[in-house]
Amino acid sequence: MNHFSLKYAWTVAIVLFIFRSLHTADIYVISVVFPQILEEFQITYASGGAIFTATFAFSVLLYPVWGYLFDKYSRKLLISVSGVLWGITTWLNTLPKNFEGFFITRTLTGVDDTPPSGINSLISDYFPPKSRGKPLGLINATGAFGALIGTIVGVMLGYVYGWRYLFLITGSVGILMAVIVYLCVKDVPRGSSEPELAGLVVKEDLYKIKFREMFSLVKRPSLLFLNLQGFFGVFPWQCLQAWIFTYMLKERLFNETEAMVVMLIWLTVMIIGNLVGGAIGDLLFSKIYSGRAIVGAVDVFLSALTLYITLMWPIEDTVGFTILGAVASFILPMAGPNVSAAVTDVTEPEVRSSADSLLRIFEFAGSSASPLIAGYLADLVGLGSSILYVSVSTWIICGILFIALAYVIPKDIIAARNKIRHRAKLLKSTVS
Repeated sequence: MNHFSLKYAWTVAIVLFIFRSLHTADIYVISVVFPQILEEFQITYASGGAIFTATFAFSVLLYPVWGYLFDKYSRKLLISVSGVLWGITTWLNTLPKNFEGFFITRTLTGVDDTPPSGINSLISDYFPPKSRGKPLGLINATGAFGALIGTIVGVMLGYVYGWRYLFLITGSVGILMAVIVYLCVKDVPRGSSEPELAGLVVKEDLYKIKFREMFSLVKRPSLLFLNLQGFFGVFPWQCLQAWIFTYMLKERLFNETEAMVVMLIWLTVMIIGNLVGGAIGDLLFSKIYSGRAIVGAVDVFLSALTLYITLMWPIEDTVGFTILGAVASFILPMAGPNVSAAVTDVTEPEVRSSADSLLRIFEFAGSSASPLIAGYLADLVGLGSSILYVSVSTWIICGILFIALAYVIPKDIIAARNKIRHRAKLLKSTVS
């Protein structure tokens, strides 16, 4: 085990939770003020969707670079660097006066959207395997909590002072958080939380990634299915992030305050769903190695069903829509922390950032097109139907892949644990 206390481990998890939440808020606020941007630049839904897609695609191109760097160098330092980049690129996005300039500078904000791989890897070295679901659930909850913050500041600042002022504020927060992470978070040797290596990994990393190992990761059956489910599983999230607030304004006819209140309810419930999903995954994983995959399979099928019911609910019943959306919001995020934990279950400590980045590449390589596809469909059939078509269809595919994952993941977990045990024997023989 590492030499840091459990209390400090949770302190690190909370600091990284705040960092990632505020970063997500910075990413999300554009969705809240997007009606302003559509009006200012006089663009269609399809053109608006292209902005999200280009930003996501640019992030994907840099994922393997960030993943390799996180596995090779100080994760604390790199997370801080990403915070500085977050601030600078967000400030830059306030300058253009035409759509072309806005499109280019918004795309550049994707340069820093890769800390999850380093954060998840660092968390895995503070918590042992059977306890990772809960802290990773907390980190995964940053999507909902960040969107909650983004919704509040988007409405309170963006609709009062304008989107440029809003972006200046969120960019400044990035610089501040970079400093806080650098001062408050300590690096921990890779693998130091593995039970087999307890007391053997103390001062420095004994194993470091080799460049060629990045490309061999996809050959592992479990990672292949995790990546394939990620390809389809994030389509709904990107679609909802980009369009759900605009949908409530344009098709549900909410005003900005009403939409904000509904979003706050949903996002609060979503945070709880992340934590519950991680805890359920930990519980099942302690009993059966395929437990996390089972949680994922059940969750995505239920997500498709509850989202369908919510969006098909009569427009005049605002209360029913809000309640059903809250139920869906509780269910939707439960697979996320189990996917992150499963990546650490089947990999060695020194390749976990790269494995997580590989997962993100698959997730966003497919889903980066989701806002554009949804925007195109929205011009044809409306936003509500567009969100429904994209989300339900891809979650069903994702559920089938989770079922396949449940069959193959036990073998890969056993292989990973055996490899770590072998390392422990070698280290013990060296010490003795």
